[in-house]
Amino acid sequence: MLVPRDKTYKTNGKKMDIVAVRIGDKYGPEYEEYLERKLSKYNIIWIREPYDDRVTLQWNKMWGMQMETDEPICVMDIDVLLINDYEKIFDYPIERGQFVAMPGWWRNDVNEYRINGGFFKYYPKDCQYIYKKFMSDIHHWQKFYIENGTTTGPVNGEQYFVEDSVREQLDLVVLPNEWFTRWVVSDKIVSGNINRWNYNMTQKYEQLTGNNYIYMGGEFHPDIKYVHFTNRMNKPHEWRDYENFNNGFARLG
Repeated sequence: MLVPRDKTYKTNGKKMDIVAVRIGDKYGPEYEEYLERKLSKYNIIWIREPYDDRVTLQWNKMWGMQMETDEPICVMDIDVLLINDYEKIFDYPIERGQFVAMPGWWRNDVNEYRINGGFFKYYPKDCQYIYKKFMSDIHHWQKFYIENGTTTGPVNGEQYFVEDSVREQLDLVVLPNEWFTRWVVSDKIVSGNINRWNYNMTQKYEQLTGNNYIYMGGEFHPDIKYVHFTNRMNKPHEWRDYENFNNGFARLG
């Protein structure tokens, strides 16, 4: 289902809605096909063009916060692999006044931020104040976290804006660290040796969760449900072991 431009979408109430953004040519339609198959019990709303000409790329995920529904929705990134019992993420219980988000435990932030923008679950009517705040000065907020040094550009910062705004009125619920991991496809993503990067990630994961590996013997740890390939050059289908996890993904030549 596509977002009607400049209009409010009203859910049909039959399946939980998931909002996902695929704007530009970075990701092809095979990413939609993959998620449609993995998440067939839900209703995915695809944003394929900005809902407002001033809104750039992943900031279009803000659109979900103005939906006219009394039910919770999910918002997610598409550069992911969903594995093991991944539906526990989407079906995680939520109450009014709560905002559920995935952790960003792999970041080396020296600040107080805890979440990653790859997955949110919330009641849109609880979040309308966040949407209005963003729309009141779109340009300011899209640059704010780059200009203050929290992150780097050219387009970034929506997860920090969301976390700061959620803390103003809502109860932030961060999902378990052991359910999520970041992964990279090659040395070029981490500007160094990928084996060293994997080792350091695994050490941090073990410290946080008690699990002594992330990926071993061609399999992710059974606790992991969501593998996030963050970074604009980091695409799941370019990973050497991708074929082991591409059920539902079209083969790219």
